[in-house]
Amino acid sequence: MINPVLESGEAGAPAGPGQALALAAGRRLALVVTGGVAAYKAAELARLLTRAGALVRTVLTKNAARFITPLTFEALTGQPAYLSQWTRRGLEIEHVALADWAEAAVAAPATANFLAKMAHGLADDLASTFILTASGRPVLAAPAMNSRMLAAPATKANLETLAGRGVEIISPASGPLACGETGPGRLADPEIIALSAIRALTPKDFLGRRLAVTAGSTWESWDELRYLTNRSSGLMGRELALAAWLRGGQVTLVGGPAALRPPELPGLASLTAESTRDLLSALETLAYDVLIMAAAPADFRPAAPIAGKIKKERGPTEMPLALNPDILKSLPRRPGGLRVGFAAEDRDILERAQKKLAKKDLDLVAANEAGGPENAFAAAESRVRLIFRDGRIMDLGRRPKFAAAWAILDAVAALRAA
Repeated sequence: MINPVLESGEAGAPAGPGQALALAAGRRLALVVTGGVAAYKAAELARLLTRAGALVRTVLTKNAARFITPLTFEALTGQPAYLSQWTRRGLEIEHVALADWAEAAVAAPATANFLAKMAHGLADDLASTFILTASGRPVLAAPAMNSRMLAAPATKANLETLAGRGVEIISPASGPLACGETGPGRLADPEIIALSAIRALTPKDFLGRRLAVTAGSTWESWDELRYLTNRSSGLMGRELALAAWLRGGQVTLVGGPAALRPPELPGLASLTAESTRDLLSALETLAYDVLIMAAAPADFRPAAPIAGKIKKERGPTEMPLALNPDILKSLPRRPGGLRVGFAAEDRDILERAQKKLAKKDLDLVAANEAGGPENAFAAAESRVRLIFRDGRIMDLGRRPKFAAAWAILDAVAALRAA
């Protein structure tokens, strides 16, 4: 089913993860902030989720309040921020009431001390008491600490214990640390944490499925500096890969050199293929159950690329062209697999898409306009028509590309179910 939150995107809306974050609208999230210098990034996470429409209530530890105040979070979210179980706002028992309210809990940053409390079931303040009470909900933890603390056997054991109990650990990034050292231990990017929280709340209709998604244009070298290409940005492919990941899929995105990419997320691999032949070679080596060809690979290439740089003093130069392989026709159908193609056409869109479906043995074609008033290339929105193998046609109308990607995956999921 198409998510109604995704239906109302505005023209020119932020692309990619910005559109995906709209899935947070109306969801109730509890953010636990613990005492590390990365606590300031938790404010950005709260702001990001709130702007996406989520309801975010914050619990701070005593040490977190040394870095940032509850008032900051209340101002950013418009929701209560809690510090102590002894400061009662009413007759309710706060850690129980908050656990009943929240759909998911996110500890970010999660210090080594707080991870140890989580792993051993300690409950000596409001934050740890709440986390223990919320154990029936999705719980995520984003560690942030010194590299040596992260590598300590006790911390590693605690992380393994939590992961074994179903807590999602959002791996820290590497880079300069507040202590002056460099290495792993930086809090993950707030966008990655936000997307991980959304994924925890999203139905997993692609769980256990492997998807290969292609995106963007390929480059065909003319000389060592110049190439032939087209205007595809890879946005639709990126949105498809991100949406499939949110829905539980194991996703590999194969994009052209300039294709837009999602953030680095566990379970979402990203490969680069420069030419059409490189793209074909990459797909031949991948294991997948569903192939979605959203890329716009070049049909032609210079027949004889020239070494070095062609100087303009040489004047106009002829460029004989060679035909590139047809990727979908070259790839054999895999047993039990699904094949989805795109048809970007300048006229006779439905007729040409139907021919492509039959010619290339596809289960589904997503057709859109290349050029003209509804040009899909490099646009934030697209009008997509779905053509099915059984002859059905579904017009999705014009919508943000993430919303279109979500609807395409709805169709793919229904085909798989059938």
